[in-house]
Amino acid sequence: MLDIKLKLQPGHTNDREWMEPSPLKTLFWNITYACNYRCGVCFTDAGSAMPGELTTPEALAAVEKIHQAGVHDLILSGGEPFQREDIIPILRHMGKFGISTRIASNGSLLDQEILRQLRDETLVQSFQISLDTIDADIYERFHSASPGDLNTVLKNLDIIQQLGFHTTISARLTPHTLAGIPALLDFAVQQGIATLTIHCPVHTRRVSETYPQDEDMFTRLEHVFEHFSNLPQKWLIETYIPWAEYHPVIRRLQKQVRINNRGCRAGRDRLTINPSGHISPCVCMDIPEAYVGNVKSDDLELVFQNSPVNKMFRSPREHGICADCANLTKCGGGCRASAFALTGRMDGQDMSCPVWKSRDQKEHRQS
Repeated sequence: MLDIKLKLQPGHTNDREWMEPSPLKTLFWNITYACNYRCGVCFTDAGSAMPGELTTPEALAAVEKIHQAGVHDLILSGGEPFQREDIIPILRHMGKFGISTRIASNGSLLDQEILRQLRDETLVQSFQISLDTIDADIYERFHSASPGDLNTVLKNLDIIQQLGFHTTISARLTPHTLAGIPALLDFAVQQGIATLTIHCPVHTRRVSETYPQDEDMFTRLEHVFEHFSNLPQKWLIETYIPWAEYHPVIRRLQKQVRINNRGCRAGRDRLTINPSGHISPCVCMDIPEAYVGNVKSDDLELVFQNSPVNKMFRSPREHGICADCANLTKCGGGCRASAFALTGRMDGQDMSCPVWKSRDQKEHRQS
């Protein structure tokens, strides 16, 4: 994902060079595409369950394969994961193998009983709640939610925090949510929430009424960054956008606040499993072109090491990606999901990169 994390409280970060070789460490598991919302922007095009979603026995077997691959950290999402009736037994099974879990949810289907079960019977460590806005009218339109749903989610956020889970809220960046992000930051400070994550939509799935793929998101967000840097309580900005450190907004901002550019670890230390078991390098690329195997039949570690698609993510120059750019060893050739959205090719040019844009504009002026 093209994520920007505005971290309000000290916590985990990693200054390790993100392009360094790494074993498989993290999995994203979109466990169902069923969802009680129908958001205009959805990285998985969720709403209805996907044909052939893993049965309970298949999901439990997948957990054992995840353990065998040496993965101890898993991010569980959907759709809405709590649409699955077997979600707690699956999470209990993860706990038996020492797999800690972070859950991304819209928060509307939770309650105190479920959350206590998760705290007492599983290794769920944290929640990321897709809030997007604290304006009730915008929330209902954006999520296709019912009146009162926002109040339910805010009440569940309180319970999540009271029970001691690490708590993050998130917002997808669109013309409808942008103006409200500073208020969302203020809300996070008031509620003692650790992080506000901003997702920049990738146009590989449902993206209704959002910005173009090659939009200059950092310039759009400059007032948000200024608001963050002026907060009395802040820690750092963490970007998961490969070329972020080359953007002039980020370079200016580094003089005001600590910034850690984590780049993209898709295919480098992580994989994604979709609801029917298909494996891909990137959570934004649930597309046949990116499938590298299926958890029902394949060994995760072998897929991670040997898949030609993963090798392309790890060795972009060998596939002609940004081969003549001096920044390649630092940015990895940009975002492959963004490149696919813009060109229809996984080895295409990520034309949202500011370095490429600057060079392209210069060439046009000279021609």
